[in-house]
Amino acid sequence: MVRVLSHSQRGRLGALRRYELYGNPGTPEGRSRGGRRTCEFFRLHPERARELNFNRLKEIREPFRSVELAKFIGIMLGDGGIRSKYQLAISFNYKTDREYAEYVGRLIKRLFAVEHIICKRKNSLGADIVVNSANLVEFLQRQGLKAGNKIKNQVDVPAWIKSNTEFQKACLCGLVDTDGSFYCHKYKVNNKRYSYPKLDFTSCSRPLLNSVYAIFTNLGIKCVLSGVHITVAAQADVNKYLAKVGSSNPKFLYRWQRF
Repeated sequence: MVRVLSHSQRGRLGALRRYELYGNPGTPEGRSRGGRRTCEFFRLHPERARELNFNRLKEIREPFRSVELAKFIGIMLGDGGIRSKYQLAISFNYKTDREYAEYVGRLIKRLFAVEHIICKRKNSLGADIVVNSANLVEFLQRQGLKAGNKIKNQVDVPAWIKSNTEFQKACLCGLVDTDGSFYCHKYKVNNKRYSYPKLDFTSCSRPLLNSVYAIFTNLGIKCVLSGVHITVAAQADVNKYLAKVGSSNPKFLYRWQRF
């Protein structure tokens, strides 16, 4: 026997199903969930989006593989990350790296023709350069980046960068500008004080460390790989790094001038 539902019963079942799919529209979580589902539906059905005049995915410029794109990939492998299908972020210290963050923002604009926002974190000096663009996330994944935790994923330099020396140098620049440091090594011998600069790069991804070590070696820059650190200890090799690779981070350049 077929059970016939009343109008109110059908309405209740429909509401329950809607809550299951989109969440409670009366809460921020529900509205966010509903928005994501709606965006995903229109992404898969662009003709329906056009019919309803729905604002679809932002168009981006997809650049050719270049030195600037390789540098951006290095920045993403350093302090960047793909947070979701729709968003990427690059972390920085709002006090010490604001000039560099402005440089990265201009680089994003030149490469992809998209805008970014700066999100400061509460009660800390941390901040993020955030770009919301599903098209950009998809493009970067095609270039070899992975979404999620970089340590868990054991990320590495993409093969297309490894195959070109100029791309290697640009990617290394982005990596060191974000996850590297210049510091002054001081010591004392026979009551005489000495000091000279060192360069250090740190990562908990073994494939990335191995690739960075190989790039340093290919460039004729002597370094030591130990644990999660790669150290360029000799001043002559630090000078060679700055001459061959350089830096786009004003903080590092100012520090080198003081040395």
